[in-house]
Amino acid sequence: MRDFTLIYGCMFSGKTTRLIGLYNESEIDINERLVVKPVIDNRYSDNAVHSHSGLQVIGHRLFKAEEIYPLITPHTREVYLDEVQFFGPFIIEIIGELMSNGIRVIAAGLDKDYLNQDFGPMRALKKLSNKHMQLLAKCHICSKEATHTFRTIKTEDLVLVGHSDVYQARCKEHWEAGMNAKAN
Repeated sequence: MRDFTLIYGCMFSGKTTRLIGLYNESEIDINERLVVKPVIDNRYSDNAVHSHSGLQVIGHRLFKAEEIYPLITPHTREVYLDEVQFFGPFIIEIIGELMSNGIRVIAAGLDKDYLNQDFGPMRALKKLSNKHMQLLAKCHICSKEATHTFRTIKTEDLVLVGHSDVYQARCKEHWEAGMNAKAN
């Protein structure tokens, strides 16, 4: 069975909301589903995946992708991964193994970082997935469709977990304008 749905887009595009929606719509018994997110995502709580809109589902926080293995039981039929870009390259192999074992995988994550570069394993996960859901946000400046994540503070750190205090969704035009202003 090869069933891997990848939900991706920029910040504030509703990726986690869609992930939780698919979880809630699933007809699989709750005891046969597993929800995980990386420990680096500490914005809301330790034992749940939260959307910016307030939706939540109980889950596990993991330091490393391979910590998924002990959570899998013979009854696991679906695995939901939030902020998948933070799990690093080993997540590609893990998702492949889950799929080969007949486990449906649904993952959500940022496809591009604030520099508009592929974020971690996302390019490979797009190729591996058989279902894609690219979500769009509204540009913080003009309200047009946004596909870019703009970081509002100056730091060279590639990974900086934050919310609207650090990031904005922007259309390409306003992302480029913001990046040019930062460079000057």
